[in-house]
Amino acid sequence: MTSSRLFLSLFVLLPLFFYAQQKTPFVIYDYDKDLDYKKELLVLKKADKNNTTITTLNSIADLSYYYKDWETAISYYEKVIVENPTAENYFKLGVAAARKSLEVSRFFSVPYVVKAKKSVLNAYRLNSNNPKYLKLLIKLFAEIPSFLGGNKEFAQKKADELFVIDPIQGLIIQGYLNDINNYTAAAKSKYELAFELLESNYQSFETFFKENDRDLIFEIGSVVAKHGISVDLGVAALKFYANSYDFMDNYPLATVYYNLSRIYFGQRDLNSSREYLARALELNPKFQFALDFQKKHQL
Repeated sequence: MTSSRLFLSLFVLLPLFFYAQQKTPFVIYDYDKDLDYKKELLVLKKADKNNTTITTLNSIADLSYYYKDWETAISYYEKVIVENPTAENYFKLGVAAARKSLEVSRFFSVPYVVKAKKSVLNAYRLNSNNPKYLKLLIKLFAEIPSFLGGNKEFAQKKADELFVIDPIQGLIIQGYLNDINNYTAAAKSKYELAFELLESNYQSFETFFKENDRDLIFEIGSVVAKHGISVDLGVAALKFYANSYDFMDNYPLATVYYNLSRIYFGQRDLNSSREYLARALELNPKFQFALDFQKKHQL
């Protein structure tokens, strides 16, 4: 393929990868303004310059990952992996690359997308029974265009594997795959089965939330907001997420409140819907989805 045709293909096909970016934006942190982070990073880099050790490299990688400085995290996890190629290190490299791909222009995101896919695939190969690795692997292969290595059939196959390991998460990811293909009825059916299984296997919603990762809790709330099913579960998930929100969370608190507003609107509880929509816009006055929702429904 000529360079001009490749360039054209990038702009035609890249939007297929940005479903997650458009629908569920992640938290972006301005780490350059965090003096504590800059000081700690400088100290560690000086130590690395004087005497490079795997411990120092790992400390820099983990510190920059924590503060969402994805470029630095990518650079140092690549160094760490040379000495310590564990599944978790490959996974963190993949996460850093995937998150960085969403913070740059679509054209410049390509190398990060490729790196993310390869890294998470390596994490999966080293530990194929980890639901966290499988979920990200499925999402990457489902969303990125085929000429960059995406493969929806592969994603579906891995979703079936996840179902065997963790039926609740497996059903949710199967619903997600149907959602991104606009098979709304099929998606809703998978989510309903997942939520029925959750309710029948856990004494309370909070028990489930405490035993599972926070991204999954947010995803459940988002599904309920979109499809209008299992309202009590969705409200409980989003309120749990909001009430225990901290720096390491991946999704903005404004989005949590926006989703609560949508759920309450669907239940015709307009006072609660207005309340949570106001909270979302107080945190992010330029939150376009929330502004559009407010205008459309005159809240």
